[in-house]
Amino acid sequence: MKETIAKLHKNRLFTLLVWLIITFIAIITAPNVTDTLQSYSQPTFSKDSQPAQAQQLRNDWGYNLGKASTINVVYTNPNGKITAKQQTKIDNALNKLKAHQSFYSIKKIVTINTNVAGKQQLLSKDGSTQIASLDIDAKSSTLRVLTNELVGEVQVPGLKSYVTSPEIVRDVNNEKTAQVTNIILITLFVVSMLIVGIYFRSLFAPVISFITLFAAFTTSFSISTALAKHFNFAFTQYTPLEIGIATVVIGTIWNIYIYRKLRSVLALQREARYATQQTIADLRFPITIVGSALAIIFACCGFINYDQLQSLWVLGITYVVLMLAVLTLNAVFLAALGESIFWPSSAPLSAMKSHFWNRATDFSLWQPIAAFLVVLYLTLPFIYFYHTSLNFSPMTNLTQTNQAVKGAHVLQAHFSQGKATPITIYLKNDQPLDNEKYLQHLDQLTTKLQHTKGVSAAYSLTQPSGMPIEKYYVSNQLESIGLNAKQATGQLSQASNGIETSGSNLNLSGLKQQVKDMQSLVKKSNQIVEDSSSLASQVNSVAANSSVAVQQGASRRVRMYQQKINELNQSLQSVSSGISQLNAEGSVIQNYGQNSANNLESYSQQISQVQKQLKQVSSQVNSSTDQLNNIYDYLNGLQKSGAANVYYITKAQLVDTDFLQTMLNYTSQDKKITTIQVVMNNAPSSKTNLKQVKMLEAQVGLQLRGTPLSSDQVAFTGEPITQSINQSKLNHHFITLLAIVIIGILVTVFVVSRSILQPLYWTVAFIMSAITGFQLTYLTMHYVTGTNQFDWQVPILAISILTAIAAWQIIALGLSFRYTELSLLEWIRPTMASYGKIVRYILLVVIALAIGLTFGASFAMIETALIVIYTVCVYYLILPMIVTSMGKLAVTLPNKDNLLKNK
Repeated sequence: MKETIAKLHKNRLFTLLVWLIITFIAIITAPNVTDTLQSYSQPTFSKDSQPAQAQQLRNDWGYNLGKASTINVVYTNPNGKITAKQQTKIDNALNKLKAHQSFYSIKKIVTINTNVAGKQQLLSKDGSTQIASLDIDAKSSTLRVLTNELVGEVQVPGLKSYVTSPEIVRDVNNEKTAQVTNIILITLFVVSMLIVGIYFRSLFAPVISFITLFAAFTTSFSISTALAKHFNFAFTQYTPLEIGIATVVIGTIWNIYIYRKLRSVLALQREARYATQQTIADLRFPITIVGSALAIIFACCGFINYDQLQSLWVLGITYVVLMLAVLTLNAVFLAALGESIFWPSSAPLSAMKSHFWNRATDFSLWQPIAAFLVVLYLTLPFIYFYHTSLNFSPMTNLTQTNQAVKGAHVLQAHFSQGKATPITIYLKNDQPLDNEKYLQHLDQLTTKLQHTKGVSAAYSLTQPSGMPIEKYYVSNQLESIGLNAKQATGQLSQASNGIETSGSNLNLSGLKQQVKDMQSLVKKSNQIVEDSSSLASQVNSVAANSSVAVQQGASRRVRMYQQKINELNQSLQSVSSGISQLNAEGSVIQNYGQNSANNLESYSQQISQVQKQLKQVSSQVNSSTDQLNNIYDYLNGLQKSGAANVYYITKAQLVDTDFLQTMLNYTSQDKKITTIQVVMNNAPSSKTNLKQVKMLEAQVGLQLRGTPLSSDQVAFTGEPITQSINQSKLNHHFITLLAIVIIGILVTVFVVSRSILQPLYWTVAFIMSAITGFQLTYLTMHYVTGTNQFDWQVPILAISILTAIAAWQIIALGLSFRYTELSLLEWIRPTMASYGKIVRYILLVVIALAIGLTFGASFAMIETALIVIYTVCVYYLILPMIVTSMGKLAVTLPNKDNLLKNK
């Protein structure tokens, strides 16, 4: 023991103390992996993105709802329609929530009782499923806790209840990712120890390897989380896993190289200290070159304008820390333990020949073109028919056991596939929206969205149930005016009969009654004129936004309608005037009859004159009756025409209870912001979602153009928007990632090998192997599990692993090519023989660690593992043929005579 302590003191004790302090600080300061992932559970967007702008409008909403999240409480009766008793139980459960709103951080509850006009939005057509919408002010750290509490609180006997929303589903997916990450990290470290232990048949070597890798991982993880927290560096839910995979995969390979080199040096140099120095000196350059190249490559990813790819900057730090740990921390224990590190085994490792590489090399040297054709035969079909599709839904890796996922599927089954993931459109106007000027165009936008391809329903302030409310439309008001006109026609007919009777009997009291009736008709006519003027302005307004044909038709009908109304009004005024005059003259006649018989002749003349006037008035009344009948017929036709389908809400309707309740649900506190909720026919799919979102954005912009709402601030948010942004950015920036990786590896190997053509062939061969690996994985998942789409994070994870493997293999081959004094043809055979042994060990290590990825029981991890396994296997098969055939052709192709001799 004293001897060991003395060796530690003599051999790099200061290095050990530094690493102990760094590791201790890292363990103390690094947050829990689960807590870290929960903090980054929801996607982040730039300030100019649609969801970020929508959130800003949400912050200005008022009613203390700025930072609230909307979740759905779903009730469903598996046996049929929800009964009255069950509805009472639902109401009681929701009333209990209202009584404890502050405890559950609930800011608002919307039910079918508080949103009567929008009942169809909350109740399925079959009546078996009902939704209650809750706005809860929960940060991401408490959303999971509140959800779990609400699940138990909203339960109703006889019904199945769920608490779900896209945010909750994402949090559940993040929780699953955290569990998978913890399992896989533990598995990777255990597998790494087993590999080292079995390889060297030692007990101490795997322990030393574990200490080195664990120190590197905790340090890298702590630094990354600190930078993400204090400097807002990109950080995603898979970042801890990427750090762990990079540390274990490359760290295990490097440790095996160091321990193998130490054993071979100890066979010649028994003194542990000098053997360690020589081992580190020999491997410092290749490890530094590869580690630095990987660090630079992934550091450049930090400049990609997409957080999911930008987060790969953490691997740059990881490889720097890993490189330092492997070269310094390993040296402490190797120098102290010496050959004891391989205890209990003392026998040197027996070299295993790679028979495949030897035979492939011989064949390629004999027939280089045939060898190249074999490579194409193995890879080209998969490259030519390459097809992969990505799934951007957070439910990809989730099972039906989670209540939030079940709730989402219930909504999809009883409403539409897009019900669980609606799109919310925010509109902010400069003025309050509670007037007919803005509501009319908002209603037109809602109707247009409802008729957009792929849309199942659209709910807004004017159509809270997804359907027009008839009482707020011109057609309904035309019907009222038509009834008034019909009633006036009947009264005019009565007046006409009364006038004829008065003409024959000259009943003065009857005339007075006719005066009163005509005055009433004049008032009703004036009301019709007033209503028609208002109606005309609305029809003209709508026609202004319609096509030319509709404009001309509507304008012509309005002019005819107003002309007839004016003629009717003039006739009624004339009738009233005539009857009033008749009444006055009748009174005069009556006085004359009473006062003097001498005026009989004059009275007789006046009687004749009055009878003539009565006939004239009767004629005018009949004419007015015909005009009213024509107007009534015209109003019926106008009511059935497209010009009547205009939203027009009166001042009285603006203050009725139903509309005020709808305003409360759909507008902000200052009434300047409103929302339109759009439900698609299908759940978001990478095949159609991006196109549909762009179509909606274009439709809204086109519909608002030239209206009073044209200057409104418009923002879209929702799960389809999030997925479309991820899809668009990944499609755009993934090429940039590939370019950085490929160029970085090529530049490094060009510099290291001092050659261009041959390293280019090796790199292209790895790219072909990677494409083949992706396609083979797609086919395997398709035929084994029926999965037709990769999780969208799989390519990012696979590229991060394959980049490290490619860099180590290609750069190591380039270093061998650099330091050889042999010609290219002479270099090929011995290099392929020795390098084949190393590659086989790397192949076994990578396959074992890749299998460790599958322990998380996650499709994403299984797909990533299969891609890595297939890629390294294909590369193992084609690399000797590529190196040999391309090397042979590079030498012999310029000389056709040598080529024909098949040297």
